[in-house]
Amino acid sequence: MKILRSLITLIVVIAIGILVYFYVYKTEQVRKEREAKERLLVRFDIDNINSFTFSRPDSSIVFERGIGRIWNITKPVEAEAEKEELYTLFRLLNNSRILYNLDEELENMEMYGLANPEYYMCMKFDVGDPDTLFIGNNTPDGNMAYVHFASENRVLIVSRELTERMKWPVNIFRSRTALNIVKEDITAFEIIRENDEIIAMVNTGVNWIMQSPWEYNGDNSNIEILIRTLSESGKQTIVEEKADDLSRYGLDNPSIVLNVSLRYGQPEKILLIGDRLKEVGATHLYYAKQFDKDLIFTLESSVVDMQTHVKEWYIDKNPMRLNREMVDNITLETGNRIITFVKDAQRNWSVVSPVDKNLEMEIISKIFACSHHISTHDLYAYNPTEEDIIEAGLDKPKAIITMYNNDNMIDQIVFGNTFVLDEPNTYFRTSKKPIIFITRTQVNAELNTVLQAIFGD
Repeated sequence: MKILRSLITLIVVIAIGILVYFYVYKTEQVRKEREAKERLLVRFDIDNINSFTFSRPDSSIVFERGIGRIWNITKPVEAEAEKEELYTLFRLLNNSRILYNLDEELENMEMYGLANPEYYMCMKFDVGDPDTLFIGNNTPDGNMAYVHFASENRVLIVSRELTERMKWPVNIFRSRTALNIVKEDITAFEIIRENDEIIAMVNTGVNWIMQSPWEYNGDNSNIEILIRTLSESGKQTIVEEKADDLSRYGLDNPSIVLNVSLRYGQPEKILLIGDRLKEVGATHLYYAKQFDKDLIFTLESSVVDMQTHVKEWYIDKNPMRLNREMVDNITLETGNRIITFVKDAQRNWSVVSPVDKNLEMEIISKIFACSHHISTHDLYAYNPTEEDIIEAGLDKPKAIITMYNNDNMIDQIVFGNTFVLDEPNTYFRTSKKPIIFITRTQVNAELNTVLQAIFGD
C-alpha cells in the first residue's frame, strides 16, 4: 500500500508540474507575442493600402495601386512605379520596430518637429479610415527619427532607414525597366514585325507553344532567355516625357510591336520599337515607348535583336521526342536493304537481319544521332504540298529509320535530298508531324559509318 500511495503521489506531482509548466509557458508566450505586436510600427495590413502620398516641401508624390501588382505614380508625373523600390518601402514599413515609445499624451510636439511637419505619408485603404504618418526631427544622435500617426497620440522613435526613403526624389521611384514586369508573370507574348509577320507564343504552365506562324512546341530554353531579357531590360536614356510628333522617332509606324500578356488580371503590356539612333556612340540604341504611356526612352539593341530572330529560333529543335530506353527494335531502310537492330535483355544491340552481328554502342549511337537526337536547322514546309514533298526528295526517301517497342511503332524519320550551302543540309520528316524540316546533322556520313560497320563496304 505504501508503494502504491507513493506512486500515486508521484504521478500527481508530475501532473501538477506539467500543468504549471504549460500554464506559465503559455502565459509567457502570449505576453511575448503581445509585446512584439506592440513594438511594431504598423498595426494594419500593408496589402490594404490602395494609395498613398509622400508630402514634402518641394512637391508631393502620389502613388496609386492598379490592377494586379502594378503601382503607378500619378503626381508629379504619370509613370509606373519601380516595383523593387516600393516593395522595399513596404517591407521596411511592415517590419519597422518602435525603438522607443515616448509619453502617451504629449502636448509639446514642436520639440520633436511634429507640430508642423514638412514630411508625412498619407495612406488610404481598401477597408478602414485613412491615416497619416508624420515624420519629425532626427534624434540627437542622428540614427533615428521621431514619427507620429494621426490616429494616435503617442510619439514613436524608428530607424531613419524608413523615414529617409520617404524623402527620396520622384525619379528614384519611377520604373527603370522598359515594361515593369516580372518574368514569372508572363503567360503569352506576340511579336509583330515588318510585313505583318507575327510570332505568337503561349505558356501552358509547363511548356511554351508557338501559335503563329505555326502550331508547334516552343524552344523553352530560348524563350526563357527572351522573357528574362524582356523583364530585365532597362530604359537606357529618357528621351522625352511626351512627344508631339512620334514620327521623329519612328514610333508612328514602329518596326516591332510587342504584346505581353500577364497573369493575375494585370493589363497587357504593349511595347513599340522605333528607329535606331544614328548619332555616333549611340547606334546601339533604339527609340521605344509603351503604347499607353507618353514617355519615350531608348533600349539596347540586344533587346531588339532578341525579337528579330528567324521563326525557327522560337520552336523546339528536336522533332523526335521519345524515351530512348523504350526502344528495343530499330529498322533502317536504305537503298534496297532493310536492316533490323534488336536490343537484348542486357541492353546490348545487335543486327539480326540481313546479317547476324553484334554492334558496338558507338554504332547504335549513330542511329540515335540521326533520329532521337536530330536537331532542326530550318523548317521547309509546315503543311507541305505534293510539290514540296517531291522537291525535298521525300517521295523517294534516301533512308528511313523506324523505332519500335514490343513491335509497336514509336516513331519514324524519313530522309530526302541533301543540298550543300556552307555545309550539307538534309530534308526530313517524322511520322508524328506533317512538317518537312531541314537538318545540318551529318546524316549521310553517320549512316555510311553504320553501313560500313555492318557490311564492311
